[in-house]
Amino acid sequence: MTTKDKREYVRRPVDVPVDFIVQGRLYQGWIRNISEDGFLIETEGTFSVGQNISMIYSFHLFGQENIAGRIIWVGSQVIGVKFETPENNK
Repeated sequence: MTTKDKREYVRRPVDVPVDFIVQGRLYQGWIRNISEDGFLIETEGTFSVGQNISMIYSFHLFGQENIAGRIIWVGSQVIGVKFETPENNK
C-alpha cells in the first residue's frame, strides 16, 4: 500500500503563494496541494519533523484566516504540514 493509498483525504493541486513562520522566522513558499487535513509547501530552508508552523492566509471572500500546523515530513525543498486542531493536540 502506497502513502497515497493510505491518505484519508483527497489532495487537490493548487498553486498559491504563502508566507509562513517556523520558530519565529518568516519564510516564503508555494502551497502545491491541499486537503482537509494538511498541505504541501514548496520552499527553501531547513526544517524538522514536529516543528510548529503558522501563517495568515487571505481568502478573497472571507478575509484573513490564521492557520496553524505541524510539519509531519520533510523532503528536498518541500514540507508536509498537518493542520493543528483541538483534536490533534490531545
